[in-house]
Amino acid sequence: MLELPKLSLVIIVHDASHRVEHVVAEASTALRHAAALEFVVIDDASGESDHGRLARLAATDDRIRLYRQSTPTGGDAASWRAGNLARGEWIATLAADGRDDPHDIPDMLCEAEHQGLTLVEGIPLDPRCRWKRALFRAFRRAGIELADGDSCGLRLVKREALVALPSIDKLQRFLPLLIRRRGGQTSSYRVNLRAPSAHASPWQLAAGSLGHARDWLGMWWLSRRWHPSHRPAKRRMRVYAR
Repeated sequence: MLELPKLSLVIIVHDASHRVEHVVAEASTALRHAAALEFVVIDDASGESDHGRLARLAATDDRIRLYRQSTPTGGDAASWRAGNLARGEWIATLAADGRDDPHDIPDMLCEAEHQGLTLVEGIPLDPRCRWKRALFRAFRRAGIELADGDSCGLRLVKREALVALPSIDKLQRFLPLLIRRRGGQTSSYRVNLRAPSAHASPWQLAAGSLGHARDWLGMWWLSRRWHPSHRPAKRRMRVYAR
């Protein structure tokens, strides 16, 4: 098997029900061919996150870098912080409860390298829900993520692209839109389904997406404001009559 590039696996912990030890052990086996592997664990200080247990785990493995937020900031700010702390060429997000399968990461990396992608989204959808897959794909093309920011699932993104984004609310939900606004290419990958989500009707998903319309318009406006290739129009000269 070909050697994988340098990887940073980001794990955000919100409470004491995490399984970080299991996630680290499984990812170490699945990504043993990586050139370098590190685990960036962000303790978001939300509730009882059991920081002592995380500190003991980090003390036994020099690949684990633990950072504790002073105040709860949410998954969006924690992801942006993790991107600045990471040292790998690629960043993969793994859920602290172990629902993401790290064995999908090598295939996602292979697809990203061959197609020149900046972001690869893991879609853990049930193959029986064909209508849901089509609906998610249609909204993703518009830059809208129907899932919540903290439950977007496994993602693989270039570190330099993530750190270039501003630290804003709902960063995870609109990450594909922001990446594409900077000229990056995005794609999706069918990942292993471990924890089936509750089946929602098409009308429920459509009604929920309407609530995100205002956020989408605001994010679209913001992306146009800070896009590096966006140049202001030429200043017009005013001619005053005497």
